[in-house]
Amino acid sequence: MDADVIVVGGGIAGLACGKCLHDGGVPFLILEASDRIGGRLKTDRVEGFLLDHGFQVLQTAYPEAKRILNYASLDLRPFAPGAEVRLGGRFFRVADPLRGPRFAVDTLVAPVGTLGDKIRILRLVRKLCRMNADDLFRRSETSALDFLKREGFSERIITAFFKPFFGGVCLDPEIHASSRVLQYVFWVLARGDAALPSQGIGSIPAQLAAQMPEGCVRTEKRVGRMDQGQVVLESGEKLTCEAVVVATEGPEAKRLLATGEPSGSRSVCCLYYGAPEPPMKEKLIVLNGEGTGPISNLSVVSNVAPTYAPSGQALVAVTVLNRGQENVETLESAVRNQLRDWYGQQTRRWRLLKTYRIRHGLPLQRPPTPNPMRVDPRVRRGIYLCGEYRSVPSIQWAMLSGRKAAEAYMKDRSIKAVTHKAGPGT
Repeated sequence: MDADVIVVGGGIAGLACGKCLHDGGVPFLILEASDRIGGRLKTDRVEGFLLDHGFQVLQTAYPEAKRILNYASLDLRPFAPGAEVRLGGRFFRVADPLRGPRFAVDTLVAPVGTLGDKIRILRLVRKLCRMNADDLFRRSETSALDFLKREGFSERIITAFFKPFFGGVCLDPEIHASSRVLQYVFWVLARGDAALPSQGIGSIPAQLAAQMPEGCVRTEKRVGRMDQGQVVLESGEKLTCEAVVVATEGPEAKRLLATGEPSGSRSVCCLYYGAPEPPMKEKLIVLNGEGTGPISNLSVVSNVAPTYAPSGQALVAVTVLNRGQENVETLESAVRNQLRDWYGQQTRRWRLLKTYRIRHGLPLQRPPTPNPMRVDPRVRRGIYLCGEYRSVPSIQWAMLSGRKAAEAYMKDRSIKAVTHKAGPGT
């Protein structure tokens, strides 16, 4: 037998599964189809810049991330707790006045919603903070849009703030994603920071892999088919095991398991620009509250983590939703026009470093959403399944699903061992 457990997929879920198996003393192999681990959490170095595969952050309040990651080693650099919103041809700053008091006056006067809207946000966050995560996922569920309307938020703040903000989180500009996910996002933001590892988002999977035995992770090993006790690579190589954990992205899991699960996914484009100087000084994400043009949100990444750019230069990340069919030249031209409208002639000196078009950016997240803490990873005997698409997409739930798959296998193995030792008829 090549390993007790073969984990198919070297993304965050698969690595978290491998770490848990290793901690439990279980021999395992992780097979990754691409040339490196991490799934969507990868970082490239281009002309001295660090480019993550799409704009991504780590929420420091994620319970599972706090449990298995060494934050000090990641050297996390936090965003300021707020945003700049582009509205009516101007930028307005909004923030949680309790966590970003220096933006309190700006938030109060910003025309990003009514005073009542801002009070409703504070009340909602305060109410959510009294709950635990399990409570949040037991609440009644609807779409985020319907939830906000039911809570009394105005169309103005829904259009100017919630759609670009939450739409960017879920890659869903019409915010049809689950109301539970929206509430969980606010719950997490109230408890910690959105942060970047100083050496790129790819340092997260690298840290997990470094805790595992040498040789247990194999790249460029795409699985052709699998069954209980056996995995067959596309190369024809056969590997035997006691159990298989499928930790791939959704469409690949559907192929391997030959099931109707899971549902579709949303794509995203991220364009990175090198600039001689930053267009803003604050460590805030910029939201397109006007709802026109291709840009959903923008971040001067090097303001937050200077290590992302060479000395004396700035790195700007632009996120675009719902433009997957557009060719790169047309898309970049449209983005350039909007950047020039926002920041003027200085953008003529910005150079495009790279464009990432991520087909499976995130799974669809429309209701109903299962409680991620209660999803059973067992598919059939000897086959387990993990991945964020089974419930709520995020680093938190990818890691948790990986651990739960490992724990389910170890529990089943323990029960099998006890039953075998007891023997028939006992």
